[in-house]
Amino acid sequence: MNPMFSALGVIHVDHYAVTTRDLVATLNDFLSIPGSKLLRGPGENPAQQVNYAFVELNGMGVVEILSPLGSESPILNHLQSGGGAYHLCYAVADLDNAIQVAEKDFGAKLVVEPRADGAFDGRRVVFLVHPVHGLFELLEAYPPSIHCATDVSKAQQNELKSNSDLFGIYRDIVDASASDFSAINMKDNPEWDSFKHLMFIMEIEKRFEISIPADVMGELNSLQKIDAYLVGK
Repeated sequence: MNPMFSALGVIHVDHYAVTTRDLVATLNDFLSIPGSKLLRGPGENPAQQVNYAFVELNGMGVVEILSPLGSESPILNHLQSGGGAYHLCYAVADLDNAIQVAEKDFGAKLVVEPRADGAFDGRRVVFLVHPVHGLFELLEAYPPSIHCATDVSKAQQNELKSNSDLFGIYRDIVDASASDFSAINMKDNPEWDSFKHLMFIMEIEKRFEISIPADVMGELNSLQKIDAYLVGK
């Protein structure tokens, strides 16, 4: 039998999660690490009953900081034990198949049913408990609008991950309600004005660590064009 994470089709570790009672103080602590940067949030996630923020730790991965949103928050029990390190989240291409394999072949137990999560652009997440690995989270690696077979090549996986990251930036900067990646362009989306376009491009440059020439910026007027440009880089 293949090792579990290989059998589940894990593509990459998406993030590490920690719990805290003070989101702002914990966020400031992580941002004090040289080279760290805020990726998303702070924000509220009513579906999971948590407040959240995501910080990239200068080549050491991404940490998701969680604090309780209300008295029904699922992280309260963990906080009563002191909080801190909570779980790892793994991105998979086929979430439904990964759940089935985890339960049937590796003895994992489903503790939170699959659900769309606003903190991940509407991608579904699920939580399981495993006898060896404890609590872990699985995340759809790509937006629901993108069909991804489990046997795609590494190059295709990288391209789709770029697409997913770009969509997340767009939702953070321009329009949090956006859902159809292929239909988003400046002409048909008035919220994507010239000011937000500049902010959008600047965030893309920071997140992907590239520099986009000024004469090219005006041509990048749709998500598909920007994605093609990023893949070419």
